[in-house]
Amino acid sequence: MAGTVVNKENKGTFATELVDKAHVAGFFLVKEKVFGTGKNGKSFLSFQLADRTGSVDARVWDNAEALQLIVQIGDVVQVRGLVQVFQSRLQLVVHKMERVSDPDVEPGLLVAASRQTAEAMEQELLTIVNDLAHGPIRTLLQQTLADPQVRQRLLTHPAAKTIHHAYRSGLLEHILSIAKLMQAIHAHYTAAGAAVDLSYLIFGAVFHDLGKIWELEGEGPYQYSYRGRLVGHMAIALEMIDAKVANIPDMDARTLDKLKHIILSHHGKLEYGSPKEPMFLEAALVAMVDEFDSKVAALTQFISAEKAGGAEWSRLHPQLNRYFLLR
Repeated sequence: MAGTVVNKENKGTFATELVDKAHVAGFFLVKEKVFGTGKNGKSFLSFQLADRTGSVDARVWDNAEALQLIVQIGDVVQVRGLVQVFQSRLQLVVHKMERVSDPDVEPGLLVAASRQTAEAMEQELLTIVNDLAHGPIRTLLQQTLADPQVRQRLLTHPAAKTIHHAYRSGLLEHILSIAKLMQAIHAHYTAAGAAVDLSYLIFGAVFHDLGKIWELEGEGPYQYSYRGRLVGHMAIALEMIDAKVANIPDMDARTLDKLKHIILSHHGKLEYGSPKEPMFLEAALVAMVDEFDSKVAALTQFISAEKAGGAEWSRLHPQLNRYFLLR
């Protein structure tokens, strides 16, 4: 099946359309793959098959050994099978699976995407940026977001490989979410008498993960790029700043160092990968709100995916090591 065109006309069954005893035919993206042996001694393949609506557990019993060598994570496959309920969850028993070589896939068809349109999120973010009081920081953000290469990638990129906002336009959604939280935090604490500079907070919202537009690549499952592995998104973001401030003569060195510190400290702790820990209020707020928004998004995504299986309780969360009530 080389060069097959996969579009919404021939996609077939979507993950959210699956119900018990339904016959399934369609194209999916392989997100996870595990080769194992059942209690009866027979080999099997367990998959997570995904499209833009969600994912489904799939099990292959026939020719598992051969298929193990053919189908890899990140491949597009065409499957036929039957949905059944197993341990209170929907499972697709695959009767036939074929790997699609060099598929021509309609963008966004087989990967999850933000519920908001990228263009609407972009306009909302630009409105926030354009209202900032600090001229050099506002100019830096405006020039960066107007850069065609940055804009093209930001409109579609995920915020992470797997953990949070790991879907199309996820990075822009994460940035906008933090920016809106920062507006509320700034209003709350300035009313209480705290000296908090909104321009630094919005800069942190935009720039803290912006280097990921070059750190990650692909159309799901997302992978680290060559530069991403060797340099990383923090260093890439610092390079982006240096390139832009060359055209902003009123950006003073002290402000520039504070901006770079926000990026270098936004993971919060040295053991979390930050070269620096936050050393002023706005930097600390960026680190805290980034972690908060990331965790809320990751947990929301996990619970939503688990609810699709129809069970009352989730499976054990791999990072949080607990079960979650689903209904």
